[in-house]
Amino acid sequence: MGSKWEKIKLKEVVDIITTKVDVSQISLCDYISTENMLTNFGGISIANSKPSTGKITKFHSGDILFSNIRTYFKKLWLADRTGGCSNDVIVFRPKKNINSNYILSVLMDQKFIEYTVLTSKGTKMPRGDKTAILDYEFNLAPDKYCQHIAKINTLILSKLKSNEVINKSLEQMSQTLFKSWFVDFDPVIDNALDAGNPIPEALQSRAELRQKVRNCADFKPLPAEIRSLFQSEFEETELGWVPKGWSIVRTEDIALKIGMGPFGSNIKVSTFVNAGVPIISGQHLKDPLLIDGDNNFITPEHAEKLKNSAVYRKDIIFTHAGNIGQVSLIPEDSEYDRYIISQRQFFLRVNESKSSPNYLIHYFRSEKGQHALLSNASQVGVPSIARPSTHLKNISFLNPPMVLLKEFEKFSTPLFHRFSKNRKCGVSLTALRDTLLPKLISGELSLEDLPDLTTDTEAA
Repeated sequence: MGSKWEKIKLKEVVDIITTKVDVSQISLCDYISTENMLTNFGGISIANSKPSTGKITKFHSGDILFSNIRTYFKKLWLADRTGGCSNDVIVFRPKKNINSNYILSVLMDQKFIEYTVLTSKGTKMPRGDKTAILDYEFNLAPDKYCQHIAKINTLILSKLKSNEVINKSLEQMSQTLFKSWFVDFDPVIDNALDAGNPIPEALQSRAELRQKVRNCADFKPLPAEIRSLFQSEFEETELGWVPKGWSIVRTEDIALKIGMGPFGSNIKVSTFVNAGVPIISGQHLKDPLLIDGDNNFITPEHAEKLKNSAVYRKDIIFTHAGNIGQVSLIPEDSEYDRYIISQRQFFLRVNESKSSPNYLIHYFRSEKGQHALLSNASQVGVPSIARPSTHLKNISFLNPPMVLLKEFEKFSTPLFHRFSKNRKCGVSLTALRDTLLPKLISGELSLEDLPDLTTDTEAA
């Protein structure tokens, strides 16, 4: 079927836009650069900053933006607004009567990405060759097929985005509960107010805010059986005023093990194999739960020699050099039962009779936990945490009674399970997209052969 389609060059259906606009006319949320374009067709995030002066390229809704540096990162975005972008971003504008979502699908084809890599110029910072990119050839589908291909890709992207939004909400929900119980001490303040117990001066403003919340018509108190687990008094400690009877511990007090990654000489590219024991690096630590996929592997025999750097389900992994502050929990449904951390990581294995991995991943991802973790960091050269394992051992934090930690797990663990299930759904959707699109674009797969995307990959 595809052999009957007209073979064309990309320049026959798109133009590269070079219209300039003063950067002062573009707001930060409408500014796009390679830095705030996300890899693997992930779209964009809000930029941290933009140039103070100068001209940038103007784009409109329906244009397709493509990061032209290291094109193998697959940074591509269909603009949903007018804005401006840096000179390292190519703006493709589909010509009249050409469907933007269809062109987006063509540019997401791995064949196009590989073509841009092969024709790039430069070694240290390879840039795509715009002339060569415009000469990229593909089979132009008939209009009916263009519309269907665009619709399918849009549906998959929409599902992926929906899962991403849901997971952000799930993480926010669990962190909100953590903050309410273990940072703001809302249930303890509630109990103290009801019992008429004194509130420490340092907590007076918090208690006043809490009272306003309690006075709201839609206020829903915790069930009595849960509130009864919380104290109704406070005491002053080295960490300030905390619920009476709660422990202040150091990380080493609740740890079964705190360990470092191997020396760089012990784990090199030359030791990688196609399958075996996976290596954890910073790219796997962007979420509260470890991200599986795109791992390098070493042999089980090599992993045995590095057993002091082996990590397992429920271990907490940190980054001490580079993207410091990263911290993730290996979930109970992780793809592998054993991993080796890279030289830039270190880990905590929690003694579950003394504390909770679930509680601690929330703590170390919270504002307080991040502050404690990074208090020994240096920003000179490559950002790093000095003496990471020793530093982690000596971090002091509030460790509530185990009965409360178990109760917290009853709420937060199901949220994590749904988070993980949604993410696995996303992996399936991405694999489906990467399999379907090339076959649809080439004409190898007919529309009649398509699966029902509304039922085949539902989110949790």
